[in-house]
Amino acid sequence: MLRIARTTLRGSQFYRTQGVHYASSTTPKAGRRIVLASGGALGLAAAGLWASTIHADSVAAAPFPVTSKPNRDEGAIRSSFGALVRTYVVYTMCSIPALVDNAPWLLTTLSRIPGINWIVERVVRVTFFDQFVGGDSAAETLPLLHTLRSANTGALFAYSVEVDEDEAMAGSGSKSSQHNPHKAIVDEMLHCIDVAADFEDGLGAKHTGRRTWVAVKITALLPDASALIRLSSHIISTRPPTSPPQVAFPGNPTSSDLDILYAPKLPKETLSDTDLAMLRDLHADLERICTRAQARGVRIIVDAEYSWYQPALDALTLALMRRFNSLQPAANGPTQPLVYATFQTYLRRTPAHLVHALRDAKKHKYALGVKLVRGAYHTHETAAHKSRALGKTTLSISPDALPPVWEVKADTDASYNACAGLLLDAVAEDVARGQPQTLGVLFGTHNWASCKKILAGLKERGLAVVMPDGKLRLTERVGERVTFGQLYGMCEDLTQYLANQTESSSPIVIKYVPYGVLTEVMPYLSRRAIENKSVLGGGAAQAERKRAWDAIWQRIFG
Repeated sequence: MLRIARTTLRGSQFYRTQGVHYASSTTPKAGRRIVLASGGALGLAAAGLWASTIHADSVAAAPFPVTSKPNRDEGAIRSSFGALVRTYVVYTMCSIPALVDNAPWLLTTLSRIPGINWIVERVVRVTFFDQFVGGDSAAETLPLLHTLRSANTGALFAYSVEVDEDEAMAGSGSKSSQHNPHKAIVDEMLHCIDVAADFEDGLGAKHTGRRTWVAVKITALLPDASALIRLSSHIISTRPPTSPPQVAFPGNPTSSDLDILYAPKLPKETLSDTDLAMLRDLHADLERICTRAQARGVRIIVDAEYSWYQPALDALTLALMRRFNSLQPAANGPTQPLVYATFQTYLRRTPAHLVHALRDAKKHKYALGVKLVRGAYHTHETAAHKSRALGKTTLSISPDALPPVWEVKADTDASYNACAGLLLDAVAEDVARGQPQTLGVLFGTHNWASCKKILAGLKERGLAVVMPDGKLRLTERVGERVTFGQLYGMCEDLTQYLANQTESSSPIVIKYVPYGVLTEVMPYLSRRAIENKSVLGGGAAQAERKRAWDAIWQRIFG
């Protein structure tokens, strides 16, 4: 059913994302079973999990059109020698396809050998989890939050909870649902918001921008995630025709998508009474989370997931944005928007979907929050579409329809850059209109070329000016609207370049920082590693390894 994938870390490392557990957390600790396996295999699996959130691309970039020259090794040079060695070891292992392919077997086999768990735990902690996870709890990430902010970098907290889809399909009658672990996850997310807000409050008046946000993964917040797939199926099959026709699967959300939850006389089709009760409870919990975030001034990012969940996730996110991003000023809320949706440009629908979202926000007078990423699970999405087993259920998609994701990566890159340009145009229009803010954008990317195109686009549209020292200065209104994001443990050189190349009242770049406890995650993490082999085994891992090695060599020999 629901498998909670919470990762472990000790020490004061800090850069990667998904999960939080606090010293005073409400997450139940009794009976917690720590399952350990090969440090290398588990680390690869963990790297696969985190790399899935923001597509990690290493692309040769055209020179940025300002006077300063980027120092691609700056982040590595600032790291400790031990951290550089760890990075080299981790990414060397991530560059071995055979090791990634055999991660499930290694995890299963080595976890059954008595007497080695304590050794493996130590290996895992000092390698992959120190590399990619912020801490066991939200409290343990606080030193890292301060370290990041001192380097002009914010953070996107993410409590590391994931759904094991195979178990989710088993229904809602399992032991997990009986003990309501999803409610503990909701409570932890509320606590995470408080930790983020307290951190920002403690920085003092000199820090004008609140750049500690919280990510929410909706599939972890209900006892049976497959109910979201059944809701998606209902939405797709009952969505009224539009003119012009709807965009490619999974389409655009509409205001009527959630009517079935509150109008029981409507034909339920695949949705049971239990499904409807779970989904109504989920909607209420999401509103609790956003209400707390609004009161504490913390932005919420709703993560995207597999495309067969997306119609339901889109519907819920739209409802949240229309309520919490209303252009009516909130007493204690942050500059709008409060809630951000994730747009994945490896989906064919995204350019048209983004245009639709911008128009809907104007029409219904709410601020649109956009997290733009390339996306993950490409191999899994393509295979699922070909087999017609989307989420192990049948959605109303024509057999002749194209796969929902672009088949060639160059098309995803082109889509990302085109969507980025569209958003920059919308930001320029928003700034020209003045307050209130009606658009906020988080560009989630590890791609140097895309980042430089976006920086150049800010300059070209008059949203930033080049200072005599070569830095790009953003006005306060622009700085509130534009942010970059990378995963903790990856692309530190790009993160430092963006932080050092820009001047803004708020940090322009944030790191996606996961936290949580490692428990029962090996099978799921190994699957994610395989699904993201194209990311880990390609240029990204090799580039990170080379960067670390160059910095180690420079540290030793000068």
